[in-house]
Parts: sequence; C-alpha cells; structure tokens
Amino acid sequence: MADGPVPFQALTSSDDVEHGVLAISLGAEFEPVDAASLDAALAPLVAELVPIARADTAEQLLAAEAILSRHLRAEPQGYRDLGIDDLLPHEVAAVGRGHELAVTLVALEAARRAGLRLGLVASVDAVYIAHPQLEAPVLLNADGDGPWRLVDTRELEDEELAWQSAHEAALLLLGLIVERTHETGLLTYELRAAELSLQLPVDDEEEERLRTQLDAVRARLN
Repeated sequence: MADGPVPFQALTSSDDVEHGVLAISLGAEFEPVDAASLDAALAPLVAELVPIARADTAEQLLAAEAILSRHLRAEPQGYRDLGIDDLLPHEVAAVGRGHELAVTLVALEAARRAGLRLGLVASVDAVYIAHPQLEAPVLLNADGDGPWRLVDTRELEDEELAWQSAHEAALLLLGLIVERTHETGLLTYELRAAELSLQLPVDDEEEERLRTQLDAVRARLN
C-alpha cells in the first residue's frame, strides 16, 4: 500500500473504485490511517484467502466462510460503541471486530488484495458478500450472533436484496456514522459525515435529502 489511502474526494467520481478502497479512504476522513499498520493487520487474512482465489467459483465462498470467521467478527446485535471506531474500516481491521457493514467492507478489501472478485448485496436489515460469477443462490453474512455463515437466498424471500456499488456502500456507512454521532452528540463527526455524503454520486431525490440532513446538522452547531 502507498503512504496512505487515496483521498476520498478523488475516488467518489470513479466508476470502478472497489468497496474496501473507498471505505478505507472514508475512514481516513475521520482520523489518520497508517498504511503500514493497516497492511500488517490485513496480512494474515489476505494470506489465507490467496489460495482460494485459484479455487473453483463454487468453492470460494465456502472456503471464505471458515477463513473470515477466524479473523473478523461482527459485534452482536444491540452492541453500541459510544464512538465510531466500530464503523471505521481501518480500526475494525486492527481489532478484528466491528459493525456488520464495516466488517464486511474489511473482508471485501482483504479479498481484493488476495485476488478474489467478490461483491456486496444488501437488504434493509443486513449486508452480504456475494460472488458475481456464482450461479448458486448463496451469500455470506457476518452474523453478529456467531461466526460468518453461508445463507441461501431462498431463505430470504421476504427481503428485497440489491447489489451495492462501492459508492452506495460508502453512503450506507456514512449514514450509520451520522445516526451514531447524532445519538452520542459527536457533532463534529456528524457534520463531517453529512458533508462527505454529498460528495458521492446520488440521484436528485437523495441529494435533496442529504442537503436537508446537512442543513439540520449545521443548524444545531450554530
């Protein structure tokens, strides 16, 4: 990795930016990210994932389930950090645990470094790792009540699943930061998250919502 993440603003207009790369640059907008420390934190996981990048597509998620369970855990439901460390990918990589979305984005970054082409799908209530080339209806979920688990999409018939681009995932993460910091009174972080959200490509309706959100945060600061 270079001296530090590529600046967030430089990545927001890129159509092919990867989920983990954008998420780490997002984290660097809230606190400095030491590239060497991040590389060291991810190295053991990446090393275990490298061999499965050469496996058949059908075997990759199955193998990743056990490997990810050894290195990354989502915090149990109901867990609440008073800060935002569990939402910052570089902090999650350092300790091996955090919010489900941040953990999933760290897993995607490790997979990218290992040569695995994986993606992200989400419903209203959960996020999942998916394989774009896998025909079988199987997803991988960082279950906060235990290890990672494979999920058959046929069991999720009540959930509306949609692929999430890196930009959409970043917007989800920023939304969580806004929500958390609003609850805990960390107005400086809330303002920064609201500002960053407007740097992402969104449709007109979403842009209007985000501008209203930013105006509300600024009003409380004044």
